Amino acid sequence: MKKVVFIEDHVVPQLFTSALEAYSFEHKVSKGGKSYKNLETFGLLWGYVIPEKLDSPAKVIATMCTVETSATRHKEWVSPNFESLAAKKKFFQSYWPNIELVGTFHSHPYASFSEVKELKGWRASDADEQFFPYIHEVIAPEQDALAHLIVTVTELQKRGWAYPDRLSGSERNKGFALTADDYKIWIRGYTSDRILDEESEDFSYSFADDSDLDIPSLQNRFI
Repeated sequence: MKKVVFIEDHVVPQLFTSALEAYSFEHKVSKGGKSYKNLETFGLLWGYVIPEKLDSPAKVIATMCTVETSATRHKEWVSPNFESLAAKKKFFQSYWPNIELVGTFHSHPYASFSEVKELKGWRASDADEQFFPYIHEVIAPEQDALAHLIVTVTELQKRGWAYPDRLSGSERNKGFALTADDYKIWIRGYTSDRILDEESEDFSYSFADDSDLDIPSLQNRFI
């Protein structure tokens, strides 16, 4: 049965602003070094999971997020520091045992709206489809499912505003698009699943694109 990814309202500002910061502002490796813009960023989702019950699908609920400032950022990829991920997970387990690691997010920066539309840049790349199960197995092998969000950003030629709306077609329940000031933003959800091989009793981890994304109050926040 498919899963539902819920993003609580107060998580959304940090998701968007971290993606916008990496996109819009220059980042330096050192004080006198070269500056870079239009970079990807990466972070973790924290919350809890409600397991599948009768006809109700499992729900991955994100109640907060943290940004990985130690991640190596690039215009076309981002690489997290796995020691940092493990340290954060251990810290949360020690002091906030009421929540757990439930997923990841990263951004896709694009030079123009037309480029996003042409490449369907709000979707997971081939590399993402391989990375989601991999990071699941490395950082949270005990979890049955992790959520993975992609926040896609581009700058518009004209400042504008558009009411947040669902994606179209078969992706309607899997993401949102909105216009805010100088930017167009998309947010798209995926999951990775832990699968038990009953014969060998070993687990494997797979990419899944059959989950719905729900951000209950998103459409009320940009009125």
